[in-house]
Amino acid sequence: MKKTVLSLTLAASVLALGACSGGDSKTIATSKAGDISVADFNEQAKNLAGSFVLQQMVTEKVLSEKYKVTDKEFKEAYDNYAAQFGDGFEQALAKNGFTIEGFKDSLRIELLQDKAVKDTFDTKKYYEQMKTELNARHILVADEDTAKEVIEKIKGGAKFEDVAKEFSTDTGSAQKGGELGWFSVGSMVPEFSDAAYALPLNTISEPVKSAFGYHIIEVTDKRDVKNIGSFKDEEKKIKETMLENLKKSGEIQIVAKDVIAKLVKEADFKTSDKSLQEALKTLSITSEEEAKAAEKEAKAAEEAAKNEDKETEKK
Repeated sequence: MKKTVLSLTLAASVLALGACSGGDSKTIATSKAGDISVADFNEQAKNLAGSFVLQQMVTEKVLSEKYKVTDKEFKEAYDNYAAQFGDGFEQALAKNGFTIEGFKDSLRIELLQDKAVKDTFDTKKYYEQMKTELNARHILVADEDTAKEVIEKIKGGAKFEDVAKEFSTDTGSAQKGGELGWFSVGSMVPEFSDAAYALPLNTISEPVKSAFGYHIIEVTDKRDVKNIGSFKDEEKKIKETMLENLKKSGEIQIVAKDVIAKLVKEADFKTSDKSLQEALKTLSITSEEEAKAAEKEAKAAEEAAKNEDKETEKK
């Protein structure tokens, strides 16, 4: 685990801004410049962080309805973080805008989220892939049109290694003709891994999209992996490995967003507070819905720009 408390959700730092108890007329701070009342503090806290706090609370409710974090699991995770900083733990938290209680709240949500994400894993498929190592090569390009052009060149008789040197944006493998060497499941991003394991030997794949671009893959050899335990013995370890890979790649944010959005929709949260309605709506939108909305917005902007150009030409 990296020596940082910032791997936790960013909204954790605002959990400490919860409403202060006491009468609205009471003061939370006094000074020669003037006093700050509880009412003023609560209103400012809501304006600054109300949306984040609501999303945190809704997230915790929908997750804790389905998943549980034991005291043992929580203590182990908390102690792991604390051990990284030793006596400077509280100081490190304060430096990053956390209180102890705020950090604990956020850690609990992260652990609940991890359990929810693990529920999405196809551990059976991962286990089957564990039994085999692949030797493969690939060509990485920026867009699908270029990927199709690359495939046509290879099918037209061009050597894979020559095309890789000319087109591949993966500088680590391009000059080696796209060679990746031997690898096992979990070594590559899921989209690449799934496509590679599904390919027959010496067959060029269709374009495979990942966060890095578009891959053209060819598996040149396979070999069995020895000493793999039973699925029952390996399943827990598989889930931990898959979770760690998601965290390393940053893709856990997308998976978690989709899981939480589904649960929030099912729970049918509503609020009469208009200033918080958008926060609820945002929380219930999946990454796919978000991407479609962004694409629609981009097309609308492009169309508006074209119409503006036409109007300018008329003048």
